[in-house]
Amino acid sequence: MTVRPSELLHVARTLAGHPEISFASVTTGPTNLLATAICRDNADLYRYLTERVSALDAVQTLETAPVLRTVKRTGALPPQAYGRPASS
Repeated sequence: MTVRPSELLHVARTLAGHPEISFASVTTGPTNLLATAICRDNADLYRYLTERVSALDAVQTLETAPVLRTVKRTGALPPQAYGRPASS
């Protein structure tokens, strides 16, 4: 998203409070706010964007990229990855 700088923190905190948002981050560059929304389906995503996000007047532009398939999820590395034995 591109958000007016004077409202960036406010919009980020507002989005972070939405139950649909699992991740929100202020960034640099032409788009200054990144958020991950978890929606049941396309209709749910459409409703979220057109009813909740569109109500935030400081959002100037918005681009979506729905995840079609997850190949790998990030997470904590097991202790063995650091050369330490696993705890029992």
